Amino acid sequence: MCILFWTVDNHPKYNFIFAGNRDEFLGRPTQPAHIWSETPNDSTGTTKVIGGTDLEAEESSHNGTWLGMTTNGRLAALTNFREPKYQGMRSRGVLARDFLLGSEDVNDYMHRLQQNADQYGGYSLICFDLLHQDMAYISNRDPEDQILPLASGQIYGLSNSVLANPWTKVKQGQQEMEAILQNDTLDEDLLIESLFQLLRDTKPINNDNDLTQIMADLKERIFIPKFAYTGFGNNACYATRTSTVVLVDKQNKVTFVERDWFELDDSGDKNSYRECSPPKNRSFIFHLNNSDIIVQ
Repeated sequence: MCILFWTVDNHPKYNFIFAGNRDEFLGRPTQPAHIWSETPNDSTGTTKVIGGTDLEAEESSHNGTWLGMTTNGRLAALTNFREPKYQGMRSRGVLARDFLLGSEDVNDYMHRLQQNADQYGGYSLICFDLLHQDMAYISNRDPEDQILPLASGQIYGLSNSVLANPWTKVKQGQQEMEAILQNDTLDEDLLIESLFQLLRDTKPINNDNDLTQIMADLKERIFIPKFAYTGFGNNACYATRTSTVVLVDKQNKVTFVERDWFELDDSGDKNSYRECSPPKNRSFIFHLNNSDIIVQ
């Protein structure tokens, strides 16, 4: 489960505002957001990619990702479509990765994905070329099977259904984001923290022994609190692992912040996690079309 909110040209100070949660097993091997060693296939040869990567044994060979951004303004974010059984031969993590490392425009890239839709489990993908105002959504579980252009001035939300059929928590988050954006007196630090607090909106899971109840609860919680359903096995815990906020201001300065919510505790048990106190941030600051990145 994951959730994403974003808007373009909808704020007096920022061209692009994005806030998203990655929900995952806490023990799944992952490399946090970092500057990739791989470079995109573009004409400059200097463009860099920022994003996390999946290190699961069967996934690490292709460095798949759920969210990333390039210094020339390409951004991709992926959510899985919830369905009873996984159907697909290829990892969905390559979908965001290939857009970030490529040079095709958004529509050309998505048209190519349509030709191979049955090779992947259910997904939704949003892609942006922020320098050229090129942005769209695609899902291989959308009954319309269309590439949907994304509009400026609108607050979008997406979780593990299709864009046109949002879950309760998506509608709630869109309303909260609208309220945040109406306060245009917030400085950048306060805006970022307000978006992280939106992403932290939660309440306990009602019954972590009842899978049907868990699935219903996940539709209503923007932030997934840590729980361990017995059916997971090995005492595996699931939760919102990280949250990410991305801002692009009117001068094309990008602030990309990833926040960890959990860490291994001191018990020595590889499945025993505690909340980070305080939460841990990784920040990447740069200007579009400039590969100089400040890492904090």
